[in-house]
Amino acid sequence: MSPRPSRRGPSPRRRSAPAQPREGVGEVLRLTVGEPAHGGACVARDEAGRVVFVRHGAPGEVVRARVTAAQKKLAWADVVEVVEASPDRVPSVWPQAGPGGVGGGELAHLRPVAQRDWKSRVIAGQLRRVGGPALAEVVDCLGGVCVRPAPGDEAPGDPLTGRRTRIEIVIDDRGRPGMHAYRDRRVIALDDMPLAVPAIRQLGLFDEDSPWRSLWQPGDRVRVVAPSAGEPVVLVGENTYDASGALIDVDAARWEVPVRGITESYGVRPRGFWQAHVRGAEVLAGAVVSAAVGADEAGAGHAVMELYSGAGLFSVPLARAVGNGGRVVTLEGDEGAVRDAGANVAAFSWVDVFAGAVDSEGVVDLSGQLGAVPDVVVADPPRAGAGADVCRAIAATGAPRVVLVSCDPAAGARDLRALAECGYTLASLQAWDLFPHTHHVEMVSVLSR
Repeated sequence: MSPRPSRRGPSPRRRSAPAQPREGVGEVLRLTVGEPAHGGACVARDEAGRVVFVRHGAPGEVVRARVTAAQKKLAWADVVEVVEASPDRVPSVWPQAGPGGVGGGELAHLRPVAQRDWKSRVIAGQLRRVGGPALAEVVDCLGGVCVRPAPGDEAPGDPLTGRRTRIEIVIDDRGRPGMHAYRDRRVIALDDMPLAVPAIRQLGLFDEDSPWRSLWQPGDRVRVVAPSAGEPVVLVGENTYDASGALIDVDAARWEVPVRGITESYGVRPRGFWQAHVRGAEVLAGAVVSAAVGADEAGAGHAVMELYSGAGLFSVPLARAVGNGGRVVTLEGDEGAVRDAGANVAAFSWVDVFAGAVDSEGVVDLSGQLGAVPDVVVADPPRAGAGADVCRAIAATGAPRVVLVSCDPAAGARDLRALAECGYTLASLQAWDLFPHTHHVEMVSVLSR
């Protein structure tokens, strides 16, 4: 298969979102907070029976919440006063992500164990509502959903700050680093980023007299990356700086990831995608490879197809597991990530990486490159999920096993339902909280014919 570039064409004309009715916006409601919903809010009902999605609350609380948006039958509100608090409520580890603040820390007011329970309930709800009753019943028979902490995040009382190795900020009109207010273009200047690893916080980006302010301009987007092997890098526009603020030229940041007893080494463009949690890559790579090929040496000689392969996080340990008697072919739409992956798997002659759209046609072409029925298909789609067409194409390969990584509960439930309709049965489902203090969660599902 020759490399198939991602399809490109004229950008569709953007339509302005319809203006939401303003009636009721600003009103303060007394609400009893109900079940957590997908997206970081809980469900409540006002006196008229209207559904209100409440942010910054906790199930069971009685609160006063200010309406921030409203439609005829729905409203969204932020908690402004807690009348009856949940025992799971704690002082927020990131107050600037609280009501009226920036997005990205909507669960920072809850104990970590309560955050994981929240996410478990959301996943179970999406599996039932989106995946359907049959899928929900299978999950119940497997023991239900239990979101687990990442290694090192288990200790009671640990606030789970300092886990994030990558952050993105935007510079406001006064040259201060900040983030956008939740669902708003307004930039709120930050005085700290408590979720970031110490190596990032120690750069002094948020200090009032920070020397970094001479290196950026209002409106700039700034990315900061702290790889596991090496010093942090700061990306401002097209420029890259080291931790001292010196301009540097770096092709790849180096990440060291222990997988099944071996420390794998990866080079990834600083602007490329990589797991943000300090142990996230380790957790997912270990889970995926064990699910795909089983115990040590059990996968020797296997044929593997990998979709949405990124920079090769899974490709490298999969290649090692199948050995030179096996075969691994991968497909990824981001050509920069494919270049990273090519370098990362260069030592394994039995691996071929391809750039191209991950659609039904791409899956068919990749299957032809494999030249055999795959023993397993591994798929790690973006937040929107793989979709029904790709799921049907996966099934058409005849693979007896599929390992699906999902970073969105609703999309994951849709993909699981699509694969079930193609004849697969869910064999296991694991989930981890790799994004503490946010509503995001990662799942790894294994399906068999």
